[in-house]
Amino acid sequence: MSLRRRLTLHFSLHFILMLCLILLFILGSFFFPAYFILESEMKADFARASEEYLNLAITIEDGKAVINESVKESIRKKGGWLQVVDSKGSVIGEYNAPKELPKRYDFTHILSMDFDNFRTYYWILKKDDDSEITVIYGAPFKSKQILNTLLRSRSFPYIDTDVKNYLVKQNAWIQVYDASGNVVYSYHAPPKLKLTYTEILSMKKAPWNSKVDISSYYDKEKDQMFVVGTSNPYYSPDHITDSIIGASLLNSFLVVFVILLVFAVAVSIWYSKKFGKPLLYMMKWISNMSKGNYMAPKDKKGRIPILNKKGSLHKRYKIFREIVDSLYTLSNTLQQNEETQRRMEKTREEWITGLSHDSKTPLSSLYGFSALLASDQYQWSPEEIREMGRVMKEKATYMSELIEDLNLTYRLKNNALPIHKEKKDIVSLLKEFLAAFAATAEAQEKEIDFESTQDVIFLEIDPKWFTRILDNLLANAVKHNRPGTKIKVKAEANHQCTVISIEDNGIGMDEETVKNLFNRYYRGGNTQDSDSGSGLGMAIAHQLVVAHGGEIIVESEKHVGTTIKMVFPRTNDG
Repeated sequence: MSLRRRLTLHFSLHFILMLCLILLFILGSFFFPAYFILESEMKADFARASEEYLNLAITIEDGKAVINESVKESIRKKGGWLQVVDSKGSVIGEYNAPKELPKRYDFTHILSMDFDNFRTYYWILKKDDDSEITVIYGAPFKSKQILNTLLRSRSFPYIDTDVKNYLVKQNAWIQVYDASGNVVYSYHAPPKLKLTYTEILSMKKAPWNSKVDISSYYDKEKDQMFVVGTSNPYYSPDHITDSIIGASLLNSFLVVFVILLVFAVAVSIWYSKKFGKPLLYMMKWISNMSKGNYMAPKDKKGRIPILNKKGSLHKRYKIFREIVDSLYTLSNTLQQNEETQRRMEKTREEWITGLSHDSKTPLSSLYGFSALLASDQYQWSPEEIREMGRVMKEKATYMSELIEDLNLTYRLKNNALPIHKEKKDIVSLLKEFLAAFAATAEAQEKEIDFESTQDVIFLEIDPKWFTRILDNLLANAVKHNRPGTKIKVKAEANHQCTVISIEDNGIGMDEETVKNLFNRYYRGGNTQDSDSGSGLGMAIAHQLVVAHGGEIIVESEKHVGTTIKMVFPRTNDG
């Protein structure tokens, strides 16, 4: 069985097992934080408990409701009570319920139920057997107790001394509002207290967000609203509850994280024993190769651990047989590449040496002529000054072009050169370029011809950089061939591509030169001649062709000639 199949089978089984465990952890990471959040919200104020939490906290066993301890503790702290009623109206469970509460509710009773001393809340829970239960929670309603006491007094709605004493004793207050919302009477209330109807509605809707607990009574005869208030024992504003929930969420995630950490450590130990030793050995081998030591590592006894006494691969490493073979191959390849790299470094050093020499020559000329012009020991004639200026300009131009070539090749290498293409007829462009190029001094001794299979060939190009390609390629053909060499430029197009070729019958190139022709560190020709070029011209031409979406092909034979073809796919013809 191949390594791919062995590893696929091996790790597939492990992956399925790990996936199942991870899914369990993911479900747990959702369930536990959610459960803790719901429980924290319930502990902050039982009236805010969710149906989801109560479904988990209240279970039915043998027809009886079982209430967990967290629910009981929350109810006990708030001084409330709880009843669980089944779909037939029977109370199947309760906690801290007053004796006067019924043990069974009929249809009208449960719908019209109203407790003077308690604020009631209801939840309808659907259990797993599709049965429904009703959870009734009663929370002490102190302000309503006080209001009911006042309503039973003979003097109310008049506020006499007895009423005032009762309010002070209960640490409560009363305010009377008219139809316009103005306070017409206030006793024992906080100074400057004036409630709006929105505030009153908010206090009734979410009493846990208010520091005061209020109850109201409407007197139809006087068209007045009596508001009785006292401190709210259930005050638990949202921001406090949110902080409690946040802490619970953090704790739950810490629990999940610890479980995952323990699981990960256990799996890591198991994998390290099963795969660690072979992998560590192969990593050591790779590390040694990175330091230049390509031989397989040996143990303290001088043996290669991956081999048994018979010299074949050890059983522990057989699953990695192909990798071991690849390491041996890589070792041999790296040794060969190291030798190639040494040759390339030598070529680069020669390129830098030649480039330094070519730079010193024009700099020497510039320095020498500038020193002569600056000297007052001799009066130069206008003709001599012009000649020196011409030479200085020529050398400065060469240096500028050299710097430009260096900058251009690195911009092309890093894709930082903008190419602005436009649809151009390359036949007319080539004719115009060759007419101008043939007039240069270097091209005077060469015979340059042009031919095209069509009168018009359109191509999407950047005229500036396309001209630079032609200039570099032709300059190379002219520079490195003998006088009298024939150079032919040909343009042709078919349904697949457009080809521009430059052929010459010059001295040709050997295989090594063709191989390195477009290398930035390779310089053809005689590098000892002054101003022999930067060695970047062909590299720049190649990079520009690639930037235009084409490719460049070189065919050459020593003493026969050279053909350079630029091939552009028809998708680039505009």
